[in-house]
Amino acid sequence: MAAAAQTAVLEGPPGPVLASITPAFTARAISFGIARPLRYVLTASTSPDFNTALALDTTIVSNETVVPIQVLRPLPSEATLYFKLRILSTGTLFADAPLFGPRTVPAWLTLVSRNSPTGEQLDTRRPLFVWRSAPVSPRIGPWRYDLEVTINGRTAAATSGVLDTTFRFDVDLESEASYRWSVRASLPRGESIRVGSRSTFFIVNPALPSATIFYNNFPNPFPSATAFATCFWFDLAEPGGRVSLDILDLRGNLVRTLIPGNDGQRDFPPGQYGRGAVGTGANCDGRFIWDATGNDGRTVAKGVYIARFRAAGAAATFRNIYFQGR
Repeated sequence: MAAAAQTAVLEGPPGPVLASITPAFTARAISFGIARPLRYVLTASTSPDFNTALALDTTIVSNETVVPIQVLRPLPSEATLYFKLRILSTGTLFADAPLFGPRTVPAWLTLVSRNSPTGEQLDTRRPLFVWRSAPVSPRIGPWRYDLEVTINGRTAAATSGVLDTTFRFDVDLESEASYRWSVRASLPRGESIRVGSRSTFFIVNPALPSATIFYNNFPNPFPSATAFATCFWFDLAEPGGRVSLDILDLRGNLVRTLIPGNDGQRDFPPGQYGRGAVGTGANCDGRFIWDATGNDGRTVAKGVYIARFRAAGAAATFRNIYFQGR
């Protein structure tokens, strides 16, 4: 009886687009007898005849007939590739697996939010930037990102070493100005790609409040099931001015000064304050909350307290605060 012919089988990710830029394959050697070791050679090319430059050339030597092959060099971004497996043993025994492909490599990096091709108009000076990257094997990852925002070719804001795929700067960008942004994605071995926004985004100057208002704090009483502190909102009309916000006990004694806070800011331009940043899902700016502690850091006793707000030299506004204790 004639011996069965040597057969090579290559199994890989279903198509048409690879889920990762470092995909995993399985190679199977059939009817290679006892000849060992076996040499598994996986190659990839942008053409089915493999006449173009190779995008991958991986060799594994093993005594096993079923071998996992993890690609550890990132495949070219958005390339369409064909994969070929050859298995060789000692002597002249070898077999080629049927061609695998085509498969398209996902984009290494895609800008998502603030990337309209026709431009965007925003009413926030702290926009949220969102991007995404193709998955990569943990053996060569993770991705790290450098983000830059430019205005007229100069850097307006920048950060580096970001591990997440969203970022919001903690400084305000100028209003009435157009910006572009870009991200550089890098892997620990040095591979990187930079992608810039397709168009600009423009930050408008939102309508300024027509009156200065100190709103009722919330939640009140506090703490509540969803908040450990109480939050303060206020609006400042033109031209803004010096602001103070203090917490007093019922005898009028100072308990805590919230404005100026740790940043020392006393003078505020006209605008709305206390709201959470757009897109964060938060209702409150952490600079303008009271957590029931005094200036000495100690938690106060359960009871009624008073918030005293002064702005731009106007008469003070008072709000009652009900602290339920901890």
